[in-house]
Amino acid sequence: MIFVTVGTAHFDRLVREMDRLVGEGVIKEPVVAQIGRGEYVPSHMRYFRFIRSLEPAYKRARLVVSAGGAGTTMECVKRAIPLVVVENKSLMEGHQAQLIGEMERRGHLVWCRDLSQLARCIEQAHHREFEPFVSDPPKMHLYIRRLAERG
Repeated sequence: MIFVTVGTAHFDRLVREMDRLVGEGVIKEPVVAQIGRGEYVPSHMRYFRFIRSLEPAYKRARLVVSAGGAGTTMECVKRAIPLVVVENKSLMEGHQAQLIGEMERRGHLVWCRDLSQLARCIEQAHHREFEPFVSDPPKMHLYIRRLAERG
């Protein structure tokens, strides 16, 4: 199953494109979408607006297509769930691009920069080996030590 999630906001363009790809048979596997506050209602895939926890969907998903929120991105990357991210540029002047770009650079996800390429990005993610996520080492103690030494 492919799980599509837009979080608490809306991203009708993404939901509409996934629905089109399913309807035209480009995507043949089942798709379930969490559509948030969006106005577009899918007709070719199962959907819901909100749920208390996305955990059941993550457990069933072979692949997640996400709108690029930090929470979903990090949850999927840490769990090693194959992930395609489509930045929702309608939110906060592209604040998602920095995180998505860094996670892509590290080999944790596929960044779909153009919705017209979504099917290709999904196919790429299905056949790609993603790098395991390893947190950066903590650095706060170094900052505190420098401040104390200046004191």
